[in-house]
Amino acid sequence: MLIDQQSKTIAYICQGKNRLEAYSTLKQQHTFSLACWLFMSITDLQLVSRLADHFHMFLRGVIGLPLDILGTNFYRSKKAADSIKKELRVLVKQRWTELERKTVSPSQDILLHLITNGDENGKLMPEVEIINNMLNLLFASHDTSASTLVLIIKYLSKLPHVLEKVIAEQREIAASKGRGELLQWGDLQKMRYSWNAISEVMRMTAPIYGSFREALVDFTCEGYTIPKGWKLHWSACSTHTDPNYHPRTLTFDEWRFEGSGHAPYTYVPFGGGPRMCLGLEFARTELLVFFHNLVIGF
Repeated sequence: MLIDQQSKTIAYICQGKNRLEAYSTLKQQHTFSLACWLFMSITDLQLVSRLADHFHMFLRGVIGLPLDILGTNFYRSKKAADSIKKELRVLVKQRWTELERKTVSPSQDILLHLITNGDENGKLMPEVEIINNMLNLLFASHDTSASTLVLIIKYLSKLPHVLEKVIAEQREIAASKGRGELLQWGDLQKMRYSWNAISEVMRMTAPIYGSFREALVDFTCEGYTIPKGWKLHWSACSTHTDPNYHPRTLTFDEWRFEGSGHAPYTYVPFGGGPRMCLGLEFARTELLVFFHNLVIGF
């Protein structure tokens, strides 16, 4: 379903165009609309556009000084978040009506799954939690994907020897398909070189700089004592450019991902451990399908 919808979306946004502004087009018309369709079955393009506009303002204030004063990015971001929640609240009520009329299936998408499935005691999730979960999913699923897609285009345009191998791999897969036949899950497993190239792009320019964690106990690291309760920032960028783990760190080398791979926690574009990003396979599928359509179609 994801592969089918993504292929159609890519064809739609590129139809009749000789040139596209990559980041803004991919962010709003591709990754965001794909997330809206996949997670909430939204087909209303006006609703997608309104949500995208709200998210654009919301993201501007997510990382910044928390000055809740009229005119600041933080203030506008909070107002945008309220607008997103208002739109989602209407959508949740609409889905309840559709469930009562049996015009949708409880397993149709993530929103309907959250609405209809309770906890171990059968208690349904409160509406406010459903809305917050969907906001978090939309936030996590489109912005970093769009950035990574643009970076893939950037790096491949400067590395013709890598692009040549990617094209050869993707054309071989395309040649094995019938006319009009879409990619299947097995086809993605054949894109080993392409995924190595994408992985190296994410190593050299991580989708996120890092994240924050809280120390649960006192501990010592590299001679420094970190008290319980302190906030720590782990950096993907610093980790990915550590020559102890990534020799020739400033050289694009897609082959470094062959063999046994990296030591634990030395390659972390999706984090690591029990809190690794749940969207890893979603992102992998999204990136590879885009890669294939870009190379084959354009």
